[in-house]
Amino acid sequence: MKSLYVASTQGSGGKTTTAVGLCLALRARGLTAGYFKPVGTLASRAEGVLFDEDAAFVADLLELDDDPADVCPVVLDEDALHDVLSGSEVDAMRRVEAAYGRIAAGKDIVVCEGLGEIWQGRFLRTSGAEVVRHLDLATVLVAKFAGARLLDDIMYVKDALKQYLLGVIFNMVPESRVGLVETQYARFLERSGVASYGAIAQDNRLSAVSVAEIVEALGGTYVCCEQYGDRLVETYMIGAMSPEHALRYFQLTPNKVVIVGGDRAEVILAALDTPTVAVVLTGTYVPSASVLERAEENGVPLISVDADTVTAADGLRRLFGRLRVKEPAKVELIAGVFEERVDVDRLVADLGA
Repeated sequence: MKSLYVASTQGSGGKTTTAVGLCLALRARGLTAGYFKPVGTLASRAEGVLFDEDAAFVADLLELDDDPADVCPVVLDEDALHDVLSGSEVDAMRRVEAAYGRIAAGKDIVVCEGLGEIWQGRFLRTSGAEVVRHLDLATVLVAKFAGARLLDDIMYVKDALKQYLLGVIFNMVPESRVGLVETQYARFLERSGVASYGAIAQDNRLSAVSVAEIVEALGGTYVCCEQYGDRLVETYMIGAMSPEHALRYFQLTPNKVVIVGGDRAEVILAALDTPTVAVVLTGTYVPSASVLERAEENGVPLISVDADTVTAADGLRRLFGRLRVKEPAKVELIAGVFEERVDVDRLVADLGA
């Protein structure tokens, strides 16, 4: 049995998408692939059981029948912090090791998803670097494109993980920079003893969320057009400009949700006259009759939230930073991207699987 730890240079860098993509690619090669998240941060409870929402989501997506408590055995919530600060003895690594053994049983490869950065979880002695060393995990680094500074981040991780780092998958690379990354960046890393397994171009479809998911995440309610809740949104814009500049601004970006104060009718109308999937109205204002009529004509859901624009925007930022795959087409998209952009066969060979 082999295992592969998926680390990242930063939060929201694409670890979950990479973990899912690798599991799908490994299955396509006839291998039994498991999924494991040693430490999670998105705490939730159901029937008194603590679990990590993202880990539970991936396990459900991959149709795994492992115990949710094993899929993510350590969740960094307020209780965990309190135990450490109060001086209680917390042997989180023991829980990680025991759960890992159960997940690995009967698998050819276990894909282990790390936290946002390799030092997270250090206060429980379960940081990414510590887990990798303790469980002897080969590691692939998901490197979200950030220009030349990204090379510093990669070399820092290399110094921290040493022989455990197999290589890098570049992610969210602007299409205009893919060639540069696949040649010059890749050659630099290969000279430094780090394999380059490919570069995934920026693709907003991978991070798209449905209108219904936006409503749920923001605790909003539909004002109209609830029947279009399954439509996908690729990005968001904030309607904070003057009405005379709004139309030109909103025309720049298709497939978006616009966040705007519910009392700004002219800005809302401008958003509705451009390729907008939904509009989030902040401040619990009742939209005017003209706004409601235009939204219904164009089939654009209006969503009312009891929050200010900054709070709503922060909620969307977090939502777009997490993988949400409820549509079969999106699963197929992820699988296709990994077959096209990532040298999975080389990675499997380097892993010795």
